[in-house]
Amino acid sequence: MRCATALAAAVLLLVARPAAPAEPGGSGHPLGIGEPRAPEPFTLAQRYLDAARRGDRATLERALELGADPRAKDDLGRSALLLAAMDVGSLELVRLLHARGVPVDEPDLGGRTALSFAAGGGRLEIVRWLLEQGAQLDRPDVLGRRPLYHAVGNGARDVVAFLLERGADPNAADQFRDTALMQACVQGRGEIAALLLARGADPALRNQEGRTAADRAAPGTDACLPAAAP
Repeated sequence: MRCATALAAAVLLLVARPAAPAEPGGSGHPLGIGEPRAPEPFTLAQRYLDAARRGDRATLERALELGADPRAKDDLGRSALLLAAMDVGSLELVRLLHARGVPVDEPDLGGRTALSFAAGGGRLEIVRWLLEQGAQLDRPDVLGRRPLYHAVGNGARDVVAFLLERGADPNAADQFRDTALMQACVQGRGEIAALLLARGADPALRNQEGRTAADRAAPGTDACLPAAAP
């Protein structure tokens, strides 16, 4: 009997308790209920970098007017210019930020530059402009991978062709001794493999496992077979 009485009292207390207030400015859900919201940037530098990442020129310029450091970086060592080149691919913002003093060739903590990300993203206009401003064509990241390697990995044929025309080394190897040709072959990118071979890529090179591009080629990638090499 006592247990039943205690249970009834507990139920009454729960019913009588007022509902949790809605989160101010939220979706109307009581606190602790519903989908959690991602934390919003709160410092001036964070708002500035977030604007660069989203391609929001108005917010970015306002942050600069309020005193944001143009050369601020995020936790991964990425500048606003690098973020603009990487995430939204905005040549307009890249130019604006460079005019405000942000270097074009400053690497992040992984050693990747704006050129590396633009090449990997297939953003030819940004790649061309960055090189015109003096970005290093064959600068490696911490894994020894160059912009050409990243362009191949994304299947950005037009960027691959442009980088090769500008003198990118088709035989540059990363820390595992993998080359751009090996990357093209393992991904089955026959057209890009043929382009690399035509530009001097050496099909006889071996990685740290002793494997050539042909050894690693995806089925059906005929351009990677020894007979196809020029």
